[in-house]
Amino acid sequence: MVRRGQGAGRHTIRAVSWGMTSRHAVATRLLDHLHLSREAPSLGYLHRLIHQHQMRVPFETLTKLIDYEPGLRRGDFMPPMPEYVERIATRGAGGLCWTLARGFQFLLSDLGFEASFMIMDPGHCCVRVELPEGPYYADVGYAAPIFQAYPLFESFSINSLRETFEYCVGERSIVVTRTPGPTKTLDPAPRMLAELSGLITAANDWTSPQSFLRRLSYASYVEGVYTSLRDGTLRRSLETGIEETAIAAADIPGILTDIFNADPALYEEAADVHRRFVGGAG
Repeated sequence: MVRRGQGAGRHTIRAVSWGMTSRHAVATRLLDHLHLSREAPSLGYLHRLIHQHQMRVPFETLTKLIDYEPGLRRGDFMPPMPEYVERIATRGAGGLCWTLARGFQFLLSDLGFEASFMIMDPGHCCVRVELPEGPYYADVGYAAPIFQAYPLFESFSINSLRETFEYCVGERSIVVTRTPGPTKTLDPAPRMLAELSGLITAANDWTSPQSFLRRLSYASYVEGVYTSLRDGTLRRSLETGIEETAIAAADIPGILTDIFNADPALYEEAADVHRRFVGGAG
């Protein structure tokens, strides 16, 4: 079992707000976390931004649970951007498609890219980037093996150890199929964040049996290997196949620290919310 880093439990998050922190500084904080420097917008730079985001920002449900009650009080389930970025940089947090797409579009815009949102049915958010080469599909919130941008109106497929990802452009629709996994239909129209509020609210509905609020999961690349923790099982996608290790509930916070170098309090805070709403943190 790969072990990575120690001491994540000492991570803390500062109270940050737009009043204290400029948008440019927040974007730079995220860019630094991606281990990239500022460059002029280009397709090559966009590819590198996507690759680094996929490798360094986890796909996880813990912060979705943590953000639920504050979002309910605010009437806005998106965490403040300074808090979102600082949590990534200091606690090993990430998010799901709505927060990840918003953070990536925010970064791209600060870097000078023309970037907007797109939605898939059912329930997914990604980013559209306008370049001299044409419009591009950029997606960092799918937990899929997408490490570059792709022309928005050209079909492509990706084969990885975990899945096959097919992006099929037809005369009337763009259909995205993951095997194993769901099939979704992409609406390529550019959207502003304000247009997504109803969809974001719907994605925070506890009554939906498929809601990500009902899951306690965390996934990221550990030394280049896609590694996930869900339902008490640690999975690593190796060249030889999927390696699975059962993890006792009491050991999960430690796994967050030892394997993912993340703050174990992320799991503890999320599990508390999960227990109160669905009666168990398993």
